[in-house]
Amino acid sequence: MKYRKITLVLCVLFFMTASADNLRAAQTCDRECLVAMMKNYLAALVKNNTNAVPFDDDVKFTENTVILPLGEGLWVTASGGPADFQIYAADPVTQQVAALVVMKENSDANVLLGVRLALRRGKITEAEHHAVRDASLLTMANLQKPRSGLVEDISASERTPRDRMLDIGLSYYDALAENDGSLSPFTEDCERRENGGVSVGGRRPESKPKAESKPKPVELNPGAVGDPEMMKLGMAIAAAPNTCEGQLTAGVFSYISDVRNRRLPVIDEQKGLAVGFSNLFHDSKLKTAKINGVEMPSYQGVFNMPAMHIFKIRNGKINEIEATGLVLPYGIKTGWE
Repeated sequence: MKYRKITLVLCVLFFMTASADNLRAAQTCDRECLVAMMKNYLAALVKNNTNAVPFDDDVKFTENTVILPLGEGLWVTASGGPADFQIYAADPVTQQVAALVVMKENSDANVLLGVRLALRRGKITEAEHHAVRDASLLTMANLQKPRSGLVEDISASERTPRDRMLDIGLSYYDALAENDGSLSPFTEDCERRENGGVSVGGRRPESKPKAESKPKPVELNPGAVGDPEMMKLGMAIAAAPNTCEGQLTAGVFSYISDVRNRRLPVIDEQKGLAVGFSNLFHDSKLKTAKINGVEMPSYQGVFNMPAMHIFKIRNGKINEIEATGLVLPYGIKTGWE
């Protein structure tokens, strides 16, 4: 009788332990589960229905840095999508998932939407939106479909250890803040796109023979036309190296006064993607700077640019970058400090 009781107790303990393990497993999302959650979230946005996905009672929601009640912002205005441009990065370790997609709002207006979700026990506890509207999109031509490297699995031979991916992603912000491209590892053919436009890398238009061509200045703002100093600045920027490392080292972004709230919450080892968030301060206190070795005026305006960067990392180097940037009032916080 004594042995039967002992056996019964052991059986009960076994089933209790097994049930707890199953419960924990059910509350933890793998990569496929996280991506499915994101897709369901985007579908719920279009339906303007917050009840279509599971939210934690204490969920925190921001849109373009503003903390909002759940159900406001794009939850009201989203009307379609996502279109064919879809990039997903999921991290089962942190239970976070990010996406960059093209959506519609108010019937037909384009929105480049960066989203981050954080889960706890299978429910969404954090939702962060970076919504770049039509007026801020540089071109829709590059937002029809994502570059193949950003959606394909990384081969085993090209994979980088998780901890190293984290260091590499964060090092990009060091390189940006210090105007030193050597602080972050880039491939020679690295290409960065921001709000749909190619900001470095890719193919530049073929130039005419040297005897017939002159460097074409970049128009920085309407006031630059006819201003010799601003024309000179535009020409210096246009002449900067067309590589991710070289452009940073040339000082093209020296007008960025600080890079704050640096976060890298999503490491997708299967895709080789690291997703970062930051807040770029532009105080315009620096009046002159060396751009590509030439002393230039540095004024670019006073504003903040909360940004989202998706880094494709191959063999320990950044190969592709897809980014969003929001031009917002100077000093604004991201809501995630």
